[in-house]
Amino acid sequence: MRVPYIKIHQSEAKREIDRLKRSDKLLRKYKIKSEGDWVLIPVKNSDDTEEFEENVSKRMSHVGSFERISDFFVIKERSGWEKIYEELKEKQSPRAIFLDSGIEGSFRIRKLDRIYGTGGPVGIHKENGLRYAVDLEIAYFSPRLAGLRREITESCHRSVNSGLIVDMYAGVGPISIPLLKFNLNVLSIDMNPEAVKLLSKNMKLNKVDGEAMVADSNQIYECLEGMETVIMNNPTQPLSVTQKIIGRLDRGTIVHTTYISNRKDKTEFEGVDVLDRKIVHGYSPSSSLFYYRLRKK
Repeated sequence: MRVPYIKIHQSEAKREIDRLKRSDKLLRKYKIKSEGDWVLIPVKNSDDTEEFEENVSKRMSHVGSFERISDFFVIKERSGWEKIYEELKEKQSPRAIFLDSGIEGSFRIRKLDRIYGTGGPVGIHKENGLRYAVDLEIAYFSPRLAGLRREITESCHRSVNSGLIVDMYAGVGPISIPLLKFNLNVLSIDMNPEAVKLLSKNMKLNKVDGEAMVADSNQIYECLEGMETVIMNNPTQPLSVTQKIIGRLDRGTIVHTTYISNRKDKTEFEGVDVLDRKIVHGYSPSSSLFYYRLRKK
């Protein structure tokens, strides 16, 4: 369609586009285009007109459960997933789409079927300014807790001195690595050897050094003395196990923990002060993911 436009040298284009956005003079419906060293910008008022291509909206109209990880998508919706699938293909240009039918085993590996595209559920995922190598066929990862992970790491940055932080279920490192970026003292543990390999790779990818070990935290927690902060991001773990571990911690230890329960849950942990409690998001029609920040009495 032919619309008004202005012509700006590429060296000044970004600044001018930002100014037009702030003043609401940019025609956002149309694509900006280049001609040699010049940038043609569609605007609301100009004496010059030119043919411009319309932007295709990438906004998803279907509300459902799906995740973007790296350059692929995972659909978690059990029914009606076909509508999400069609919209993802049309609007998101995915490299591949996978259908998630649940989590299997103690390593919580997703059961995935590729329903579109090529390759496996593997790639480099960007989160909170950092990069993570992921492979859903060998290690669990979900981007849904990116906001909570940022909140936990920033809380530790504000409050932790030189004490030891233990990330008991570290996975591929989306909590441990931001903590290491803050130059904090972190021990990362996971029982899945493949997850720890990816964690070590991600430390190198993000240029941090840290201690990572393969172990079942629920079996060795009594050996971990002198912890200033404990991160227990394992929401499917029985609350009784989490409470047992907390019971052995030193007085003053800060605990960040998550668990899944009924939305009206009023669970009270024993022997702690509750510093923060909130529902992170819905988990199923009848349950939600809860987050607690606790201090051992």
